[in-house]
Amino acid sequence: MMQKLTQKEEEIMNYFWEKGPMFVKELKELYTDQKLHYNTLSTMVRALEEKGFVGHEQFGNTHRYFAIVSKEEYSKGTLGNVVKKYFNNSYKSVVSLLVEEENLSLDDLKKLIEEIEKQQNNLQ
Repeated sequence: MMQKLTQKEEEIMNYFWEKGPMFVKELKELYTDQKLHYNTLSTMVRALEEKGFVGHEQFGNTHRYFAIVSKEEYSKGTLGNVVKKYFNNSYKSVVSLLVEEENLSLDDLKKLIEEIEKQQNNLQ
């Protein structure tokens, strides 16, 4: 089961997903509006590595970090956790809520079902 990331960790992961492999100093340069200390950022990146989200390659005495979990994998894991925690593991309950609360129309539901069926056929 994939761990949930903090908001700050998710922000860092988004940079890795968008920009690819980076050194901590390159990552720090992306935070132009905030006074984020290099050591703080470095500690956060190492924590992401411990959680299994990033890996590193060594260049002399410094490390270049890279995402080892894709954004899609993380998003799926997050949705799965929400469904498990709040909907008793029932995707049917999630869809029911969307129909009731978000005014999901019958046409939208039919389109969703068609898309799911296409994906299932592509997997076979």
